[in-house]
Amino acid sequence: TSAGRRPPRGRHDPTARRPTSVCDPYENNGKPLSQEQCAKLLPSVSDSWALVDDGTALMREIEVADFVQGSRLVSTLAAVAFNNNHYPVLTLERRLSERRRWQELVVVRCQTTVLGGLSYQDFTLAMLMDVELGRSSEREW
Repeated sequence: TSAGRRPPRGRHDPTARRPTSVCDPYENNGKPLSQEQCAKLLPSVSDSWALVDDGTALMREIEVADFVQGSRLVSTLAAVAFNNNHYPVLTLERRLSERRRWQELVVVRCQTTVLGGLSYQDFTLAMLMDVELGRSSEREW
């Protein structure tokens, strides 16, 4: 900072703390969705999504043609997340497949960290990403 001025403090994010009875942005009394709730919501997203980590996260792997196209897809999915103010873990990986060939994958992992599990927002985000992937299918990710 110039002339010894302090940088402005960031605004308080009410969703950064564990929800309370007064503030429940995740609509489940401040608790993650149960396995039964997740099982009921799973058919609302593409079959490519799977519950992982004992049902506390929702994950999808998308094979892409090459690393550059994968980076474009990560950017597109990041925009969907940003526009909905709910942020998954997005990774671009290069793996050696069982058939001994390299494959590039975009991995999306949704979880509401403050709850330690899934919320309705995770499933909503997965649905929105499905829509974007369907819209973008002509690009041949």
